[in-house]
Amino acid sequence: MAGRVNRIKKDTIPEDFTLPLVVTDLIPVFFFGLSTLLIGRKFGSPLFILGASVCMASGTLKALWKLIVVLWKKNVWPLFLQMRICMPIGFLMMIVSVVIHRDSVSVGAILSALTSFPSSIFFAAGIAGMVLMTVFAFRLDSSDSKSNWLEQMVNGAAQAAFFIGICLLR
Repeated sequence: MAGRVNRIKKDTIPEDFTLPLVVTDLIPVFFFGLSTLLIGRKFGSPLFILGASVCMASGTLKALWKLIVVLWKKNVWPLFLQMRICMPIGFLMMIVSVVIHRDSVSVGAILSALTSFPSSIFFAAGIAGMVLMTVFAFRLDSSDSKSNWLEQMVNGAAQAAFFIGICLLR
């Protein structure tokens, strides 16, 4: 498990991916979608919502890639590769929307909300999960099902924590 990383190539078909792994892969997408829906409604930026939608579609397509691997033992390479392109574009759109609407964003109010109790505990857990996901991106083998399980459990827990933290702000 040490060393880099992506051993999935165009002709690689992971043998030990399962249907429960595919379903687990959708959990972080679900919680991310709920979180960005709540933020997007409050923020009111179509660009933010579009960027979040791109990220959600990318996560869903990656789960679809795993489903095809599991059911048909095929590697539809563009479905795997798209996440490296679409996810950063979606996040960039979300960031740009905040920059464009910076006059309507109160940094002090946001920091106050993020550090309020008990939501701060959930935001801290979500951030810790994202730090772990960054470490995993450089250390785990993406063709290994055990690595995928670990990544999806941590990502799902982190996204759920962010969602709970956002809900507590309401």
